[in-house]
Amino acid sequence: MKVILKAEVDNLGLPGEVVDVADGYGRNYLLPRGLAIVATKGAMKEAEAITRSRKVQESKTLDSAQEAKRILESRTLRIPARVDERGSLYGSVSANDVQRVLKERGHDLPRKRIDLRGTIKHIGTYEVPIQVHPQVVATVQVDVVDEEGVVGVEAPAVEAEGVADAAADAASDTATDEDVLAEQALEAARDYEERQAALEAEREAAGVDPDVAEDTASDEPV
Repeated sequence: MKVILKAEVDNLGLPGEVVDVADGYGRNYLLPRGLAIVATKGAMKEAEAITRSRKVQESKTLDSAQEAKRILESRTLRIPARVDERGSLYGSVSANDVQRVLKERGHDLPRKRIDLRGTIKHIGTYEVPIQVHPQVVATVQVDVVDEEGVVGVEAPAVEAEGVADAAADAASDTATDEDVLAEQALEAARDYEERQAALEAEREAAGVDPDVAEDTASDEPV
């Protein structure tokens, strides 16, 4: 059956919208509670009036919704929880927990506005969309931490520091090896020059012409 919503209904629509619903759901739930009316031809004018009223109200609250978005996104929600040594939660963090912490900080938002699909079961940082207005969605950062302070973000930082130290040591070792190789190459070059100088001195002492010595050396079989 087709009905016209008179109020917002989760996963269905906003006031003034015409939607298709199961007959039982419409007659046994929506109509008795005043959440909708049957979409007859005569009721369509009422649907238009409801929609206009809703849009006027939304335009009036849009500026305040933008400000609420700015405030929500400028803060991080910290939710302590009991965890094991691996950081897995004993239980879980749900949208109800996010709603509770928001309310403690002065943001009284309906649970249905918090788009946390499923539950959080491990410590960490999560981004949770919150619809503060039909046209405005705030993305709130939620930090789920170990309430006893044993497991947390400090551990990865320590590991990263260790990796950095190891990388620095490796770089230092590499630099040292390069210095040693360079020194060895220079030493070999000096030894070669000294041997050549000694050989030329011996030839001169023996009265051998250097050019003749070179020709003789070039004629020797390889």
